[in-house]
Amino acid sequence: MILCMVEQSLTTAVVSYPVEQGWWKSDGSIELVPPQTAGQVAAAGCAALMSSVEVCYLVDTHAIVTDVGLVSHHSGPVAIWTPRRPDEIEHAPVSLGDVSLTAEALARVTLGHFYGIEADGYLRGDEVIDGEAPPLFVREGLSAFHPPESGELNDLVRAWFILTSFPLPTHLLVVPREIAEQEPDEVESLVTTLRSILDISHQKRRELRRDLASDLDLDRDRFSAFQQDQTTAVSKSVRKAWLDLLRRVSRSMKLPPVTEPLFIMALTAESSE
Repeated sequence: MILCMVEQSLTTAVVSYPVEQGWWKSDGSIELVPPQTAGQVAAAGCAALMSSVEVCYLVDTHAIVTDVGLVSHHSGPVAIWTPRRPDEIEHAPVSLGDVSLTAEALARVTLGHFYGIEADGYLRGDEVIDGEAPPLFVREGLSAFHPPESGELNDLVRAWFILTSFPLPTHLLVVPREIAEQEPDEVESLVTTLRSILDISHQKRRELRRDLASDLDLDRDRFSAFQQDQTTAVSKSVRKAWLDLLRRVSRSMKLPPVTEPLFIMALTAESSE
């Protein structure tokens, strides 16, 4: 049995919430974890449902399983907070806090090309850039669905789609290549497990949305729109979108080149489209 680490976050709720709530009878194959770096996943030697841009560090050692993934199309879990309308801002530092590399990549692509905002720098953690312009804040997950007390909050997934006509894969499922090649039945079993969890989420979708929106004080309309828009497989167009996102930010984020990623389909009788 392959262990699969699943990031526990609002973005992954369609997988993580049924596990957390005990809706799915655990067989020990799924472990809920905080967001993982590529190094942590590699060291664990297991499968992982993880931030898609982080996967670029694993393409030489891991396969990407296309049967399961988390994809946003027109509404998503990444937003930019601005103190006033984005079209009134020419330049500003951008605070990333602890958002994922995927959220950072999305901000780097859309701020300039979609909003026309020149970033004075991208700040991680508590970094500070001195300057006259107040910083913009990239928000992800929970904070992206809280109505702002002031300023404006704009959906960066929507901006990405308008800019590129591509969806955004937020999370990809990876397995070590050795396991994919030598134990394909185990990969198939894992995919079947994840699909069964997704089926439970679909059956209880109203309860899931209601409970999370109420418990976490979310903007219910925006959160519902995000969940209704989210799909759970990696089609050819999603693969193209992922590669395009990496290409656009590889130099600015100093990402490793992705030349020959290995995409596999565990359940060959089904289509990932």
